[in-house]
Amino acid sequence: MTRLNQGLTPALAAIYLFLSIAVGTRPAFAANNDAAAPDPSSSQVVHNAGTAHAFLWRVEGPTPSWLFGTIHSDDPKVATLPTAVLSALDTSRSFHPEVEVSADLALTVVAKMFQPDTPDLSTRLPSPLWARVQKTGAAFGLPDELLQRLTPGFAALLFSAPPNTDIAATVDGQLHDRAVGHGLAVAPLETVDEQLALFEKLPDAQAIAALTDALDEIDHDRPADRRLVAAYATGDETRILSTVETEFASSPATRSLAEPLLYRRNAIMVDRLAPHLRTGGAFVAIGVAHLVGPRSVIALLRARGLRVTRVP
Repeated sequence: MTRLNQGLTPALAAIYLFLSIAVGTRPAFAANNDAAAPDPSSSQVVHNAGTAHAFLWRVEGPTPSWLFGTIHSDDPKVATLPTAVLSALDTSRSFHPEVEVSADLALTVVAKMFQPDTPDLSTRLPSPLWARVQKTGAAFGLPDELLQRLTPGFAALLFSAPPNTDIAATVDGQLHDRAVGHGLAVAPLETVDEQLALFEKLPDAQAIAALTDALDEIDHDRPADRRLVAAYATGDETRILSTVETEFASSPATRSLAEPLLYRRNAIMVDRLAPHLRTGGAFVAIGVAHLVGPRSVIALLRARGLRVTRVP
């Protein structure tokens, strides 16, 4: 096996988690801001999501549907699926994640991100930033040969996802496996191509700023991830919204991505969900950031006249 192939497994795992993210729960490219939330080890944090108020909403209809806000993490503080969520999933007809885990996912990601004809990444970054990319890549087991094939935007994407995460143990992975095991029809709301397109087209200047933010986040032991896990574990909708808004406002790179990463995608998701909600029995599992706030999926559904209520 070549050094390049050895680097693909951790790279693809990281990318999958971020695709289901950033674009789902934690905003991409969060900057360092330790004061925004309590330390996850604090006694004020709920340590088991199974006992917290689940981010679960019921969509009324002849057959009800469900919206569940996920967090793309295998942290034990949040990875326990609440009983109400399991019950809703088990009685549903169809399952709607952001993007489906499939055998084709790895091939699609590799073909899009690691392009042999792209200019070497080292020629598109300032020398000190390339050195940081090499150092962080080596720590993740990613050789220079792989890193050179990335664009600045795809490099930012890659380093925004936490490595060494057990996908099957995440909230999203558990739900997907359970839905498939119960024979539910699986209809993802987005394709990997759609989610990658934003980063593929990201201008170099913006991508470099985003990549710098992502590396800073790693160097500080990912405080944004810890803040989000802490907020999610409380089951507090207001706290989740505040955490998301704070991260998107933390730098020019994040502010410019709020519209395409979150709000525009919310509108697309609602359009694609509409026929499934009319049929009823749909279970929707998307990053919790899509379900909170005045421009959320829930707000857009209510604007269309649907009755959506959070499960007590």
